[in-house]
Amino acid sequence: MVAEGSAKRRDDIARGRELAGILTRLDRLRHVHENLAELGTADLRILWLLRERQPSTLAEIAAELKLEQSTVNRQVNAAFAADLLSRERREPGGPYVFTPTQTGREAFERDVTASLGAYESALAAMGDADAERFLRLARRFLDDYSAVVADDDRHSGAQD
Repeated sequence: MVAEGSAKRRDDIARGRELAGILTRLDRLRHVHENLAELGTADLRILWLLRERQPSTLAEIAAELKLEQSTVNRQVNAAFAADLLSRERREPGGPYVFTPTQTGREAFERDVTASLGAYESALAAMGDADAERFLRLARRFLDDYSAVVADDDRHSGAQD
């Protein structure tokens, strides 16, 4: 019985390592694809947030992205300098609010279309049934993994 339990544990570890390898490979491929994109990750994130919102201040963007305002300030001002965002004041002396420019919207659409197109091509190559099964299992895995990670966070927080 003990040998059976340790064999199962070895199998579980082997599957965990295989998954870690798969996810590492996916991460590398995503980075390759990101390097081919017109926009950087920060620009994409900001434009994604602002694509259907009212004009937003630096503080609002920082809160929504859960980033330090100094980081967002640097990223937003770089996007402004690259003509991806426009800015104006709602009231004299008030904070600037930012919105995507036409250039920013078009670059965002090109990059998102290319990125989603790559995912869609890979799923199409799997065939409809396998693609649907893969997506269903991926959602299930993420739900289960999220529950484990959240559980681990609660335990580690209690020890601090």
